[in-house]
Amino acid sequence: MSFWKKKDNLIITGFVVLFFAGLGIWLDLCCVNAAFYSSSTSSPSQVPFTDKDDNALTLSSFQGKPLVVNMWATWCPSCVKKMGSFHRFAEKFEAAGGQVLNISQDKNVGPVRAYYARNAYHFPIYLDKTGQLLDAFNGTGLPTTIFIDSSGQEVGRIRGGFDWDSAEATALVQKYFGLTLAN
Repeated sequence: MSFWKKKDNLIITGFVVLFFAGLGIWLDLCCVNAAFYSSSTSSPSQVPFTDKDDNALTLSSFQGKPLVVNMWATWCPSCVKKMGSFHRFAEKFEAAGGQVLNISQDKNVGPVRAYYARNAYHFPIYLDKTGQLLDAFNGTGLPTTIFIDSSGQEVGRIRGGFDWDSAEATALVQKYFGLTLAN
């Protein structure tokens, strides 16, 4: 009997195809998605992103304070897994005089608002709906975190998941900004 005439083989093949199709949709090509944006020639400080009310902003409007810009998305498993430690880090960093911009790559504000409410996060909601800001930073996946000094210059970055509760996070803040985080 041929391979395709056996009922079990057809069922297993169907499940494998459905699994990979579902995985591709669920991840929305998660960390690969950013790799397909065209290279930007724009300065990241001038690329617009929006707040929860769809008001256009740029990074230049936040110049003057040390910034930690976290690019993430609700559909990115690594981003979601590390968001709790990033939220605790953000509270300490802002208490030390810095500012955190947690910029979602989601296309709509609804999933971000619901995610923040479920987890009692207090970040202001910012969206990079088109991926242009991530592209301007030459980001190749999510999460990507950019450290920007008070003059608006990038001084460091972290790609991928990172333990924001670690001593390494505190050391990076000291190295890049000369700030000490409270325990």
